[in-house]
Amino acid sequence: MHPCATHFPVLLACLRHTSGPVLELGGGWFSTPLLAAFSLDRLVVTIEADRDWYSRLVAFCSGMPSSVKHRILHVGDYAEAPIDEQHWSVVLLDHAPAERRGIDLLRLQGRADLLVLHDSEDPAYGYEKGCSRFKYRYDHKELSPWTSVVSDADPLDWLPAMIGGVSMASSEGKPC
Repeated sequence: MHPCATHFPVLLACLRHTSGPVLELGGGWFSTPLLAAFSLDRLVVTIEADRDWYSRLVAFCSGMPSSVKHRILHVGDYAEAPIDEQHWSVVLLDHAPAERRGIDLLRLQGRADLLVLHDSEDPAYGYEKGCSRFKYRYDHKELSPWTSVVSDADPLDWLPAMIGGVSMASSEGKPC
């Protein structure tokens, strides 16, 4: 499995477990199409700070059926991202710069049911400080890079069974 897609089993399980709005911080060739395909009946908001990536994502999403409720937003800095305006069922944190992920994890506490953290084993993202403040945590280590889920609302005991016995080997590659 491509290292930029190792969060797929966890993200799909979280999408299947919930029904409300989805927030993606940092779009990409892997997660954004997945969210578009598996969230047809719910609001998905992708926020991107990189102008080139934003343009690519807008071009990609322009080909989606009109029934898809997927908004792509550009911000100059993730500190300006309009993420406080509603409660999110699922949030994917997979954006750059690296240190912004830990900051936004704390910013989203109490505003989301499930927060999916890609690359969660890498200390550069600053996840650990934020993760320790959540009531529940699940670490999926079968695929590398790892993916974690934190929640204050959901005990996450359902997550391993919903992910299933994923045993795909990850490939080495460039950072996502």
